[in-house]
Amino acid sequence: MIEQKDKLLKLNELREIIPVSRATIYRLATKIPLLKPIKIGGSTFWSENNVKVYVEELKTKNMNILTNKLPDNLTNIQK
Repeated sequence: MIEQKDKLLKLNELREIIPVSRATIYRLATKIPLLKPIKIGGSTFWSENNVKVYVEELKTKNMNILTNKLPDNLTNIQK
């Protein structure tokens, strides 16, 4: 197992990275395993590493959609 430093984010810190409402964060957490919160005592946290992976996956997915919809002459410029 590879050990990586991970920071536990509070909701407000998470919302700085993913700027959506509190309700949307919790709704996403029910659908996306990477955004499932970690409960410690009465507090709720999110793994910064998991959030970063999720955001990178979104960026990759969006870039793939974008490059697949561009005309051929513009797709070559993106590569």
